[in-house]
Amino acid sequence: MSSQSAGSDSIPPLSPQDQTRNLLLFAGCVGMQYLAAPVLYVGATHAAMLQKMNSSNFFANSPETVYYALAFVPVLIAALFPSVHRLKPLLTGCYLLAALGAGGVALAVTLGLPARLVSLAVVAQGVVTGISIPLAITLVWEAMGRGVAESRRGSTLALAYGGGPVLAAVGSLGSQALLTGSTLGLSLGEPFPFPGNYAAVFAAAMVPMALAAFFASQFVIPVAESSGQPLPLSGLREFWTNPLLLRISLVTILLYAGNTIVANLTLNTKQAMTSEPTEYVMYQTAIRFATKAMAGVLLGLLVATTNPRAGLVATGAVYLLAPTYAAFATGLAYLATFPIYGAGELVGVYAPNYLLAASRPRDLRRNMAFANLLMVPAAPLGLVFGAVSDVVARQSSAATGYRASFLLCSAIMGLGLLLACVWLPSRPHPPAD
Repeated sequence: MSSQSAGSDSIPPLSPQDQTRNLLLFAGCVGMQYLAAPVLYVGATHAAMLQKMNSSNFFANSPETVYYALAFVPVLIAALFPSVHRLKPLLTGCYLLAALGAGGVALAVTLGLPARLVSLAVVAQGVVTGISIPLAITLVWEAMGRGVAESRRGSTLALAYGGGPVLAAVGSLGSQALLTGSTLGLSLGEPFPFPGNYAAVFAAAMVPMALAAFFASQFVIPVAESSGQPLPLSGLREFWTNPLLLRISLVTILLYAGNTIVANLTLNTKQAMTSEPTEYVMYQTAIRFATKAMAGVLLGLLVATTNPRAGLVATGAVYLLAPTYAAFATGLAYLATFPIYGAGELVGVYAPNYLLAASRPRDLRRNMAFANLLMVPAAPLGLVFGAVSDVVARQSSAATGYRASFLLCSAIMGLGLLLACVWLPSRPHPPAD
């Protein structure tokens, strides 16, 4: 096997047995990330807990905002530590750090700290997760790229991202049982009193993260003759002066507004369904990931038979539908928001895929590294949506406040979708060298 990785280094071949080992380890790491999704997907769980602690919508959106605002960290760390020798220790450390972040919230509750300090621990967990998990995702993909032949990567991804969302649904249903004492209509006993029930959810997330750390330590990584060069961050100016890349980036940032509305979607459960967010938050997460698993297959077939823009436009349109639908849905119909949202979240796959198609081979590493940064400009929108819902609620009602934030989000995403349709070619052509 030979491949291009961090730089232009040539990767020594691995035996089929070692490749199978790496294939399974990659799927195991991804699966454990999905199993801990109720805690690692910073937003819904955190917002529900903070609202129950009488936080404002602005503050309840802050863990999600800081998580996305730290999207630059993987690029920075990859630039500072490019050596292949450090891949396994860094990856293992990321998962252990994520476990410690979740454990910090559980510990704060267990020690009986004041609500203000527990709230800060929840925000701190968003910070720790924002540093560790995006970097872990970057590194585990590199481990797969270096340790699995290209001919076997399709089956690797099918195993990891076909089974992964199913594990996320399982983890969400288990977390619902910890929060409420029941799941899928089955009573499993009395839960811990609040906030102990949320502490149990955060503590439970430590187990898959510890397993992921063990899996990460077992990769067989061939060491190339050249261990790679730091990321070419000096190419930032060239990236932003390329008209096509600039248009792609703007479209992506506008569509990523949808990433920051999930906290308000969860908090609105109380208004739309006359139920506490705690009663439904994990069901919402479960159906969100179940739909994502099915949509992933269909969207993959769409792009395989059409063009890169089709995947971007299709996911963008579904994503736009989620906050628009939520602005008007009430009762049990409101739950349909979350499968729509789950399918739309795949814009985070098909926007980078379009950018990949528009990149020259020599620019792939730089462009995909900068793609991670496109969430940073969108991150503050979470605070904007929280503030809008607070301000409008004081003038009218809480339901109207959330509805205003959903419609604002829809307007921003709608602009991005419109620009994608009129600005972006269906098959982007990289500039000539």
